[in-house]
Amino acid sequence: PQFDTSGDATLITSHDAMARYLDKLVRSTPIESNFIKQLADHMNAEVVGGTVTNIQEAIEWLRYTYLHVRMCRNPLAYGVGASQLETDPTLRGRCEELITEAARLLDERKMVRYNQQSGNLAVTNFGRVASHFYIRNQSVATFNEMIGKRKSPTDADLCHIMCCADEFENIRVRAEELDEVDRIKKETCPIKTLAPVEEFSGKCNVLLQAYISRARVNSFTLISDTNYIASNAGRVARAL
Repeated sequence: PQFDTSGDATLITSHDAMARYLDKLVRSTPIESNFIKQLADHMNAEVVGGTVTNIQEAIEWLRYTYLHVRMCRNPLAYGVGASQLETDPTLRGRCEELITEAARLLDERKMVRYNQQSGNLAVTNFGRVASHFYIRNQSVATFNEMIGKRKSPTDADLCHIMCCADEFENIRVRAEELDEVDRIKKETCPIKTLAPVEEFSGKCNVLLQAYISRARVNSFTLISDTNYIASNAGRVARAL
């Protein structure tokens, strides 16, 4: 990206999705950035790595991202008004707003220490753990809140806290699966589940224990969810 102005890419996809990608090539629809949603997590990784030590360095780092390129090309899509663009064509002010907001969020969740007077950013143990195990900042906030309420957490508490992690929020609870989940819960869960199976944390807890117990899962969707939980539970547990 620092030297070349163009490049070639090969996209391999299924036949049913080919029309969607061909449509993007024909219409040349620009791909917008979703980096703002994960800005705090990526900024924390830069602070842990030592690349960013203060707000000004974080602003310069953000100006090298694809997000900044798209903000300059399509400012309205990123909440930049015409008056703000006129007074600040390089959008440095908008970058500072985003970085400051992310720094305050990370400081609130004890992942970095943000000095508002000097603008310095210092890493904490929570931030270092989140970066090393790829844990989202929302999960860190959830862990801090739930562990703070339990002086001596039991195995059931720890399993419940782990399954409440933001990494598992995309696990969907489907009505047709509830009967089998209830069966698995009764037959193969030695540890008490503190959340109902109608919630994603309860379903994750049951499937995680089923995976550890090597229980038989029949539903295809439950097998897929179990594999996803098993592939992420290790790093979440180590971080916790």
